[in-house]
Amino acid sequence: VEATDKAGNKTTQQLDFIIDTLLSEPTIVLDSTDDSGTKGDNLTNVNKPTFLLGNIDADARYVTVEVQHGGTKEVLTATKDATGNWSVTPTGTWADGDYTLTVRVEDEAGNEKHSASLTVTVDTQITIDVIELVNDNGIPGDNMTNDAHPQFRVTVPGDVNEVSLSIDGGVTWVKATQSATPGVWNYTWPGTVPDGDYTLNVKATDNAGNTVTETLHFTIDTTLSVPVIVLNSADDTGVQGDNMTN
Repeated sequence: VEATDKAGNKTTQQLDFIIDTLLSEPTIVLDSTDDSGTKGDNLTNVNKPTFLLGNIDADARYVTVEVQHGGTKEVLTATKDATGNWSVTPTGTWADGDYTLTVRVEDEAGNEKHSASLTVTVDTQITIDVIELVNDNGIPGDNMTNDAHPQFRVTVPGDVNEVSLSIDGGVTWVKATQSATPGVWNYTWPGTVPDGDYTLNVKATDNAGNTVTETLHFTIDTTLSVPVIVLNSADDTGVQGDNMTN
């Protein structure tokens, strides 16, 4: 800038300035170490998960993450580590449910960009609802069978993707088969199981990677003694043992 007064004096000053109209669009992903179950499904059993932010320009001034859940909104402030990588972790634990996250970045020039939204499901719960001995004969519900090939039915939530069974204390496990009915799994022991008392261990795993184990005590009894009947000796008149009586 050059200025001249009425006396003809002149002076010059300069101002350096930058025009910056560009800002990269940020990205957000669930940290793979917290992506339990199947990688990339954005389903986690971690209730305080970490998210990694990408494509953050060096002149970023504010980096925040807006979290929507159940009609409420929370804004988290992202942090940058010594190597320049950005991440964000909730300040408190999250309840089970769906969470939608959006990154907002503002740079030194005031440009602002938002990421595409990311929806993540937190699932920390799993149950085994019912374990049944299908061929429970005799008294119903006593978990006793005279079949050396016990049949079991396990009822679990629909998001369970594997059910395993063991009758030797967890040394060996076999996988049950999912039936046509969602949440119902079946298994029949192929080999002959000797008579005795057993503890069935049932282990279920869901899509989020949660696992739970429950037990069922059952008895296999395939033998019965042959009964005997004799005439009471007091009533066996005449020659004892001739089964003749008066």
